Amino acid sequence: MVAPMATALLTGSKHQTSRVGESLRVQGGDIVVANSREAIAALPSRLPERSVGAYVQFLMEADARSSWAPRVTERIETMALVAPVLAPDAAVVLVVDDPADPAHDQRVADGLRLLAEAALSSAAHAGAMVSVLHEGTPQAITGALHQGGQHGVMAPLADLGADRPYADWRTDILSLASSTDVTYFGWVNQEGCAKVGLLRGSVLSPLTVPPESVVAWGTTDPEPGARALSRALLTATLGGQPVDNGLVDLFIKDVIGSLPPSGFELSVSEVERWLRQQLGEAPSC
Repeated sequence: MVAPMATALLTGSKHQTSRVGESLRVQGGDIVVANSREAIAALPSRLPERSVGAYVQFLMEADARSSWAPRVTERIETMALVAPVLAPDAAVVLVVDDPADPAHDQRVADGLRLLAEAALSSAAHAGAMVSVLHEGTPQAITGALHQGGQHGVMAPLADLGADRPYADWRTDILSLASSTDVTYFGWVNQEGCAKVGLLRGSVLSPLTVPPESVVAWGTTDPEPGARALSRALLTATLGGQPVDNGLVDLFIKDVIGSLPPSGFELSVSEVERWLRQQLGEAPSC
């Protein structure tokens, strides 16, 4: 008997997969969960080839005393094991929100993404997209899968978080920007925490900031929150290129300090124009 087509695959520790698995929604199929090394090894015999359009990988349980290298190695070995069941244009999201995950270091995260892409570099996965996500909430994972995938395997955005109050649903999931331009969007949630995301059409993805960092705006004082936001916005607009402290502080003075404290919309094109004035060249986003 042929196994049913799977639209999403979730691997990692039982703690992580049970926390997220039931909250993700897919259309046209089920979410397959493998939360042990034995279950992962059995996936190629359990699922049809190229049947998985979305793959989310969490870290497996690890000895806290071990070095970081085995954890990275196991992630790549897992990627190689699941590769036969991934569709040619699968969306792959590596979630690194566990405090013990060495990929909290951006240098490790960049290397992990490159190694994962290498594991999928065959012609059979020419269209696969790999991303590293530092926030492991169902909303963030769903947004990353929508942004990276071409299968359309995730449920329509209107169905996600349907039991949430409209204002929260709209803030978390639906783009508030009226234009089609890529936009940085900042808001303060009900707990009073400042959040920033990158909006592309109707997809809101979290802005990458250093682990344990908070962000702040509406102040010209180069305090840690304003510095974290300034550096994150400039780095994202420059396509991941490093940004020196002088440029970070100047961006706080010229842009971050003038953003409304209650929330903001800042298009990438506006940041690019500011950078052109400072650098004399057009950055890449």
